[in-house]
Amino acid sequence: MRVYKFGGSSIGSAARIRHVAGIIRNGLSETRLVVVVSAIQRVTDMLTEAATLAGKGDVAYREKLGEIASLHEAVVRDLFVQSNLGEAELWLREMMSELHDVAHGVFLLRDLSDKSLALVLSYGERLSSWIVAAHLRHSGIPASIVDAREVIVTDNNHCYAKVDLHATERRIREQVRPQDAVPVVTGFIASATDGSVTNLGRGGSDYTATLLGAALHADEVWIWTDVDGFFSADPKRVRDARVIPDISYAEAMELSHAGAKVLHPLAVQPAMKAGIPVLIRNSFNPEAPGTRIENKPLAESVLPRPVTGLTSINHVVLLNLSGSGMAGVPGTASRLFSCLARHSINIIFISQASSEQSISLAISPGQASMAKKVLEEEFFREIESRRIEPIHVRRNLAMVAVVGNKMSGHPGVSAQLFETLGKNGINVIAVAQGANEMNISLVIDSSDEDKALNCIHESFFLSRRKVHVFITGTGTIAKSLISQISAHRVTLQEEKDLDVVVCGLANTRAVALDIEGLDLERWQEAMKPREGHDGIGEYVRLIHQLNLHNTIVVDCTASTKVAEAYPGLLQSNISVATANKLGMAGSWDLYRRIIDAQRKSNAKFLYETNVGAGLPIINTLNDLKNSGDKIICIEGVLSGTLSFIFNELRKGGRFSEVVRRAKEAGYTEPDPRDDLSGADFARKLLILGRELGYHLEYADVECESLVPESCRGEMSAAEFLDRLAEVDHWYTSELAQAATQGMTIAYTGELKEGRAKVGLKRVPVESPVAGLNGTENLVVFTTDRYLKTPLVVKGPGAGGEVTAGGVFADILRIAGYLV
Repeated sequence: MRVYKFGGSSIGSAARIRHVAGIIRNGLSETRLVVVVSAIQRVTDMLTEAATLAGKGDVAYREKLGEIASLHEAVVRDLFVQSNLGEAELWLREMMSELHDVAHGVFLLRDLSDKSLALVLSYGERLSSWIVAAHLRHSGIPASIVDAREVIVTDNNHCYAKVDLHATERRIREQVRPQDAVPVVTGFIASATDGSVTNLGRGGSDYTATLLGAALHADEVWIWTDVDGFFSADPKRVRDARVIPDISYAEAMELSHAGAKVLHPLAVQPAMKAGIPVLIRNSFNPEAPGTRIENKPLAESVLPRPVTGLTSINHVVLLNLSGSGMAGVPGTASRLFSCLARHSINIIFISQASSEQSISLAISPGQASMAKKVLEEEFFREIESRRIEPIHVRRNLAMVAVVGNKMSGHPGVSAQLFETLGKNGINVIAVAQGANEMNISLVIDSSDEDKALNCIHESFFLSRRKVHVFITGTGTIAKSLISQISAHRVTLQEEKDLDVVVCGLANTRAVALDIEGLDLERWQEAMKPREGHDGIGEYVRLIHQLNLHNTIVVDCTASTKVAEAYPGLLQSNISVATANKLGMAGSWDLYRRIIDAQRKSNAKFLYETNVGAGLPIINTLNDLKNSGDKIICIEGVLSGTLSFIFNELRKGGRFSEVVRRAKEAGYTEPDPRDDLSGADFARKLLILGRELGYHLEYADVECESLVPESCRGEMSAAEFLDRLAEVDHWYTSELAQAATQGMTIAYTGELKEGRAKVGLKRVPVESPVAGLNGTENLVVFTTDRYLKTPLVVKGPGAGGEVTAGGVFADILRIAGYLV
């Protein structure tokens, strides 16, 4: 024999009731059944609202009762053929008339007691059970109605009654007999010893089912609901949640008590005591195997991970009782808990400091004010004498519970949990863990709840981790970066178990956002015009609002406004990878704010491409510095554009013609004067100087401009290139004179003893600088260890593909840290 329980969603319409009848018919082909039903979907909420309105003396309760009647009338008319419809409609009118009388009595008294509310709510299950049983009979399945008020005995706590297990078991065995017909039992409701109606709390039909199963020695209890089983996390909040095939009674109880709505928290107890398996099945997908809850140990091959699932309660209030007068004083905790118990205040979470100077409690928001009041009265003398501080209440919190039988004796679970939260900037306000090590409960800000659930779930359940990337700028570097991510994404998934998800793109005109990931082959089509004119600020606000775990902002612009957003992003524990030099080479104030924000957060800030495009210059410098080497001098060529120009000049080209070719090849900015001014080179040297700890501003860098005085006024880029020919003779002459000395000319930079300068310089023809080709960059590190033979870093120093490759590498470095 089995017990089948059907929730409100499973019988929410006539079509669904027909479907449930089919499930029952199939079940009867295997064994006898007892069926428990909840109220039809939404009816309990509607009854609660009607009763509340009546208690306030609001005649609108009649409209609500009319809606309830209409809902059931529609089901009855659809479900029963004409020959049976009259009986069903007559019965429904009688039941609704009775309900109207009860509600009218509440209305007249202007008083809604728990006793009256329990009576009103009982009509939901009484209505649904009659309809289901009648439909089964008319479908050829013998069925009888069992009113749970006759068999489940409770105390007189009407709206969350405690069951008298001994009396209930006796009555069930006497009155529920599945031999001749299918008993259709009203879930949720019961009665006190005086005959008044009580209920088992929201979701109490699950409890009804397991009480019946235990008393009747059922083989199994099947809870039919609208989900495929217990999930590793709430699938509405964690997109990658998966069904747990098997869990233990203890794990199911922990998850239910900690917020999982799949099963009533008390429902496991009768089944566990009787050793009856409980199955969670989906009535909308009856072929799905669901979740089996029982006591047998799980094989490692079935569930190898230490964590079985996680859940959360998204609205809790934390009360804190603290003070030096609590330490070593026996009875303080006893008084605290007894006081709350006397006022029926339920405690969700308890945490106490080892110093005994504070106790933190999480309760529901609705009970917070009462709890604060009664505790202040209980500890009035201690608070008045300042031995205990006034009760502190903290709102807008959530509780997350991580549950698993195998956490016990499994080192590193807590470390992994808190490291994951820390890297994502989630502050843990309070924590509690039982001695059985099956549950670690955390209290966090409610705004971080989804983020916490997703990053914890990914850490413990997924071999493939995600990073969520938001890109600013859609120029040459960004386009190359998008192409590289698109081309390499599958390889990273298969070989590194890493999924790089581009969730956002923005430029000054348009933005595209999708937390599931943009289609990188068609991203231009997803770009929508900005509604406002707030620029990067609005984009950053959207990123903050989404609050995704493992978030990386990638800056592919040359915008000061974007750079100014770095400190705020880092303070919010959002990592940044940037090709924009205007942060680290900006004002000293901005530079310090970026560095301070990075140090105070758990986010990463990488800017390797600021200096050498795809070359590992900053990493090399930091490796030398961090390993104790002393940097004596840094020199070389740090502009791919200027490197190309002088490499071509050495081959015999004319200066103006070479600059024109560089522009046509895309090596220069739209206006070549931006490159010839040396400003970009100077910023790179400034960044290296700051890396070495020097307090340098941009004005401190000696910078020689290659833009002739006559070409520095207002003119177009084309006019500038035409007038640039006037200096061709000087460069030809300078190269010839240098050659007589075995030298050539190059535009180089030098950082030594805190001084930085960039400009035109004669170098020996055998110098590595003279041997550069194309847009190659070169940096020479002279250090204590590399004194006689300096360390040289050389390679391509310009171009969108190279720079994008360096940014992509920074993204992967951050991803490696995060996951």
